[in-house]
Amino acid sequence: MDTSAVLKLVVEEKETSAAAGYLSAAAAGGDKLVASMLLYTELHSAAHRCGFPGGLVNSVLGGINLVDLVRSDLMYAAALPGGLRSADAIHLAAAIRLQSDVLVAYDADLLAAAVDAGLNVGSPGSPG
Repeated sequence: MDTSAVLKLVVEEKETSAAAGYLSAAAAGGDKLVASMLLYTELHSAAHRCGFPGGLVNSVLGGINLVDLVRSDLMYAAALPGGLRSADAIHLAAAIRLQSDVLVAYDADLLAAAVDAGLNVGSPGSPG
């Protein structure tokens, strides 16, 4: 998962209900919800910026397996084609390393790059 998906569990957006339902069903079905530690930083930064409670962020993060980034993630992210923003490239590189079954995100550029890299993608509640 990238930050665009998990942020929907913290801030009410039009896809919030669909994202929450999808992720809850996946977890209940035994799927692991995984993201890199970059998610921790991005969500807490968003909380500081937007004024929502850090406790809410920690509660959401408690249901996600956060994995450390490794040097190769950063190097792979730097080499990805397509002009992704740094954070999106890092999320994608980590998903590739972890051999994720599905990358859940809402950023169109990240989703396109993930498909190009051979990953399945999901954006629950999104029309596209």
